[in-house]
Amino acid sequence: MSWWNALPAFAVALLITFGPGGVLAYFMGARRLPLLCLAPLLTVGIIGVAGIAAGAVGLRWNVLPLLLTTAGASAAAWALRRFVLKAKVAVQEPTPFRAWAGAATGMAVGAFLTARRLAEVIGSPENFAQRFDNVFHLNAIRYILETGNASSLTLGGMAGGEGGGAIYPSAWHSTAALIAQLSASDVVVAENVFNIIIGAVFWPAALIFLVHQIVGPRPVALALTGVFAAGFTAFPISIMDFGPLYPNILSYALLPSAVALVIGLCRLGFDKREDRTMLWMALAVAVPALALSQTNGLLSLVAFSLPLGLWVAGRELVGLRGRTFRPLQPLIIIGAAFAGLLVFALVWRVLRPLVEYDGWAPFTSLTGAVGEVILNAPIGRPVAWAVSILALIGLHRVLRHSRDLWIVLCWLVPVFLYITTASAPKGFWRMLLTGGWYQDSYRLAALLPIFTVVLAAIGSLFLWDALKAPIAKAATRMNGALSHKYPAAGPAALAALFILAATVTTQTGTMRGITEEASRAYVMDASSPIVDSDELAVINRLPETVPEDATIAVNPWNGGSLAYALTGRKVSTYHMFSTDDPALTAINQDIGEALPGSDVCSIAKARNVDYILDFGSKYLANAAAAKGFGGVVDVKDSPSVKVVDSQGHARLLKVVSCG
Repeated sequence: MSWWNALPAFAVALLITFGPGGVLAYFMGARRLPLLCLAPLLTVGIIGVAGIAAGAVGLRWNVLPLLLTTAGASAAAWALRRFVLKAKVAVQEPTPFRAWAGAATGMAVGAFLTARRLAEVIGSPENFAQRFDNVFHLNAIRYILETGNASSLTLGGMAGGEGGGAIYPSAWHSTAALIAQLSASDVVVAENVFNIIIGAVFWPAALIFLVHQIVGPRPVALALTGVFAAGFTAFPISIMDFGPLYPNILSYALLPSAVALVIGLCRLGFDKREDRTMLWMALAVAVPALALSQTNGLLSLVAFSLPLGLWVAGRELVGLRGRTFRPLQPLIIIGAAFAGLLVFALVWRVLRPLVEYDGWAPFTSLTGAVGEVILNAPIGRPVAWAVSILALIGLHRVLRHSRDLWIVLCWLVPVFLYITTASAPKGFWRMLLTGGWYQDSYRLAALLPIFTVVLAAIGSLFLWDALKAPIAKAATRMNGALSHKYPAAGPAALAALFILAATVTTQTGTMRGITEEASRAYVMDASSPIVDSDELAVINRLPETVPEDATIAVNPWNGGSLAYALTGRKVSTYHMFSTDDPALTAINQDIGEALPGSDVCSIAKARNVDYILDFGSKYLANAAAAKGFGGVVDVKDSPSVKVVDSQGHARLLKVVSCG
């Protein structure tokens, strides 16, 4: 299958991720660029809430709950503005054509560069990441399609979770399931298409919105932001390989838009007259959007909001000088700041995982971690020279103007967290600061590009402003008639040169190396670590060899669980991390040698376990848990089982002794 064959799925993905959010943004009062850039963020919020609501009332997950929730949210936003807040849509200055051209160029170039890289990583629309987390992600999409339940409150139940253990953010999976439904694609194609849309469209658009919020409608900055979005190894490619952390990719790709909303509410951006009603309403939807994608995104928003809130409090205190002294004013500001810190501490604690993860140790020195941050080469990646130099220029420019120091503080948030997890020894402080991100350097490294792009855009503007006048003069001297007729010819040529140079420098060895590295996770051949070519062939024939109502006993560590995602046939275990179940343990250990009338046969009959998918003892990870499936691994020939299908080492067996 080629990527051309996946175009209908791409069209569906764009329609359902921009349409609902765009409608809601309009009724909230957003117009022009904010409406376009906020649409994916608001759509994901709608989808996350719609999934929970549909699950609560027993409505099957499809486009209907999405449309109903969109209509309800839009009507509520309109009524709130008109009848409760009585807030008219703010009159906005028309966006200059050059700014639109810059934003469109940035989105187009960023989308092309990122989509090309992600397509190279994946290889074919039918390939899937041969990595640990993808077993759950693919099965979860299939689970939503089969059960019709897309609620974040119950998705973890697929792997046996109960109560709090059943809660799992499902917005990414719910959206992928909608793409599969509406485009008639299989779950793998839907997964790949959605991930490309996230990385190539959501991510550049959100960064362009953030940069626009800070520097204003500067065409060169907006165009280059799209280019810079495609020039980081840390995001999105690294976490398409590591994990893969698909829900994190969605949450982080939306995060710059949410941060831009907070900046607007703090009156720190370029436009101090923004419609605060719209900003508050959009932020109210952004919070569940991030939380129901992956809570790391919401925790990151809280982390970025800390310096912004403190900066605003400091600004208000400083602003009291020169006014008539009123003792209550500073007390109110200090009290509000203290209350905000308490809320911050509470949210910081609540959003940390229930289980404290301590599996990833520091891997470099403090000096090494600092160098990686400055050179945009986290986790030992190649240096991103172009964007790093521009970001350092931007950092210098910001440090020269005290009113903009909050940008540096926001940049330092992920810098400090990444340096902590990369170099600090294990212990209380490392857990306290980075435990919300599982003390994982990949998740924290993926946050570094957000304000690095802002600094790089500021640095680019400095170079642009410094070079624009000399270039224009040179153009005038070289061709007086042309420059007289087209006075913008010189600056336009310089802008084109800037964009071309940035494109070339961000897409050279740095991105080629990470693309080649990540693509190894998507190789589908005899060496694949989860499902190799022989195993995939047996899985693909399951619709012909296994009845629809039968359940297949599998070992999730050797790829057997993916039979469910790829064919819809039920399996005994859906993920490596499944809850303890004594009955299931008996099947895992004894079904291959079950004797008539035995306890395991009684369990197999009750659960309709009639088949075994034996993919041998080549496991994704050499974990002790992988070896607890003696009944479904390397099953010996016996009267208890009969081989139904095989290819190479992969076998499908029917349990005949429990009939």
